[in-house]
Amino acid sequence: MMEVMRRLPALVLLALAACGPAEQGEPGDPGPQGPTGTQGPQGPQGPMGGTGPTGTAGQDIIEVVSTGQLVVAPSQTSFVQIPGMFTTVNVPAAAKVRVHTDGGLQCTAAGSAYSAVDVAIFVDGIASSPGGQRRVIAANSAAVGQMIATWSFDRVYTLAPGNHTFEVRAASADPGATIANVASGSAPQIQAVLQVTILRQ
Repeated sequence: MMEVMRRLPALVLLALAACGPAEQGEPGDPGPQGPTGTQGPQGPQGPMGGTGPTGTAGQDIIEVVSTGQLVVAPSQTSFVQIPGMFTTVNVPAAAKVRVHTDGGLQCTAAGSAYSAVDVAIFVDGIASSPGGQRRVIAANSAAVGQMIATWSFDRVYTLAPGNHTFEVRAASADPGATIANVASGSAPQIQAVLQVTILRQ
């Protein structure tokens, strides 16, 4: 018993030493990767995205050319359609329409004479105004007769969806002028063109 009592302080010191702070060792190497787990269930469907921009479907360019000559006398004060210069187009919703025309006319006289003609774009039988008409004058010189003059202009329209008819017509602009030959079905110098372009917005 006395021997145990003598050894007790030493045992207490050993116990206290064993409870002191422990130093952390170096981390070990990572273990091998485990097998892939079972795939979980599919998540809920996300919200629908916004509407994308409008595509080019419904856009087009329609072109016609004159198929004959229109003789415009000074007495012809009302507009007459140039042969072949008309087309009917189905215009889609949310679209703009660009109409272009070009062509030529010739004064039929020699010497000091001139021809004066008004050219107009018509939409559904109505003359375009403002900006849809041009006055073309083919004036001879003392040396050169049967002069040629040309026109070229266009307009942009916003029209209701559906079929629309586009025309180019001509009329005399001066009762004192000479007869004019407007456009042609074969002469490329004055053959007229009508273009209708559909542009989606």
